Formats: sequence, C-alpha cells, structure tokens
Amino acid sequence: MAETKLRQYAVVEKLNKMDVDLITLTPSTTTAECVAGDVIFQADEIANAVAVNEGSCILQSIGILDDDDNGQSIDLVFMSTTGLLDATSAGGTAIDAADGVIPDAILGVVNISNYFDGINWKFGHKENIGLVLKAASGTKSIYVSAVNRGSTATWTAAGLRLQIGIVKD
Repeated sequence: MAETKLRQYAVVEKLNKMDVDLITLTPSTTTAECVAGDVIFQADEIANAVAVNEGSCILQSIGILDDDDNGQSIDLVFMSTTGLLDATSAGGTAIDAADGVIPDAILGVVNISNYFDGINWKFGHKENIGLVLKAASGTKSIYVSAVNRGSTATWTAAGLRLQIGIVKD
C-alpha cells in the first residue's frame, strides 16, 4: 500500500513542484485500414510523462489532430508497459480472446468521440479527464495504444497526432 505524506510539503512548495506539460506524439505504428474493434496503433511511448522514475501524473486533456479526416470514435488505452493490445505488433486486427495483453499494465481508457470538423481534417478533444497514470519501476514513460470504435476508417502515421496534457507530480 502506498504511503501518503500529507504534511511533506507546504502548499506553496507543492504548487511550485508540480509541472504542467503538453506532449505531442505522432504514432509510429498506425495501420492502413481498420474496422471497428481494430487496433490503430500499438503501445507508443510517451517519454518523460512523469517527473521521476516510477512517478505519477494526472492526465488532464487529450487532443487528436486527424489529418486523414476520419473523425471516428477512438479508445486511447494508457499502459505502464509496452504490452500489446493484439497479437500483432503493427495493429490492424481486432482484439480477441487469443491476445495476451496484461490487464495489470492498463492504467485507464479514454474515449474520444467529439470532433471539430475542419473540412479536410478533424480535431478530436477531451478535457478535464483527471486520470492518474503511474510509470513502471525504473522508467518515466507511459505507453498509449488506440482502438477504432467507429466504422471502417483509413489511418496513417502522418495523419494522426496526439496532444497530451498532463500535470506531473
């Protein structure tokens, strides 16, 4: 059980210690075409998501720039390790009973389904998430994968960028 030290820092010290960051991530393993339930990209690293090894952060907001103009519902799966959501490393196949994701590695899931239509592109967003993420031992990284929850869509690595807003503790 984690020990909480309520009086370790004064209010001013605690507020000055916290760091707000906006990290941009271009997924490296997107797939060409995927139907609902298919993995779009696998376990991409969000380097330095936390301030210290095995540290924690609060996921505050997510923005998705969709240059491919899909605007489909996406589940973003945040994990403490590089575990795969399906048995293939590149994605593009559905998650099923044969897949070996380690449930303990999953920290949370955020669905993005609200998009602003920029005519030839879309911007999905979610604010005020408040999801606590914790890095694994010996690392400052968190990992994220995505699952298509909409209909058939074509995704490209160059056409998808994430903006991840976090508060580091």
